[in-house]
Amino acid sequence: MKKVIIAAIAIMGIGLAGCSSSKSTSKPSEAVNVVNQAQKAAHSIKSGNVLLVTKNTQNKKTSTGKIAAKFYLKPMIVQAKLNNTAGLVKNYDYFIEGRTVYIHADNNWSKQRLPKKSPLIKSVKRQVSASAAVRAMAYLKNHLKLQKNQAADTLSYNGHGKLGSMVAKKIILAEANHSESTKNVLKKVKITKFTYKYTLDKKTYLPTNTYIYMQYQDRSSKKSITEEVTGTYTNVNKVKRFKVPADIKQNAPSTNQVNE
Repeated sequence: MKKVIIAAIAIMGIGLAGCSSSKSTSKPSEAVNVVNQAQKAAHSIKSGNVLLVTKNTQNKKTSTGKIAAKFYLKPMIVQAKLNNTAGLVKNYDYFIEGRTVYIHADNNWSKQRLPKKSPLIKSVKRQVSASAAVRAMAYLKNHLKLQKNQAADTLSYNGHGKLGSMVAKKIILAEANHSESTKNVLKKVKITKFTYKYTLDKKTYLPTNTYIYMQYQDRSSKKSITEEVTGTYTNVNKVKRFKVPADIKQNAPSTNQVNE
């Protein structure tokens, strides 16, 4: 059960091709038209600022994790601050530049070289670019409600049926790189609620807020766990390329390569 939640914490990052309407001759609804524009805009994200807040509740106790990041994707560089109430290290800062991660913990900087195709780099990229919400949007495309106001549009879905359960599990599996252990855990878990919201700028269709809520129940113990992830995006495509400060690059000692 714990592995499912750990996989879902990185929830903010996935991106699939969109679904098409089953009736090719029918006129797309206004909501579907907005979805199409939002998907196209999401794939154009190059930089920005993001605040991700994850809340995990089980046994009436809630733990919160926060990531505040500035990012530029091509080439990828991320500067972030992490606060995790449940982690062994409660707070730390980090940079990721290419395959090198610079971590500031215990008042010291260190650096590690990551392997090629590192799942950690892929996970961070998904988190900062809102791709989890974009992938979910593809599955929910023909079932999303559209709420419009003067500055933004919001696409939403709220349910606990087969569709919501399927989307929730696909998100979890993608974040866990479709590991066999996660597949086995999901067989013992029932998704009892799934809520989705994607708010976008009316002019650019770029994301301003994302929200995903999942509630799980262990089939044997009947205990419930909830996971709530909120993303706030600002300055999308307006952040200029930046660098890791020279003093950090020069003075951070190298540690052994990590297998992530």
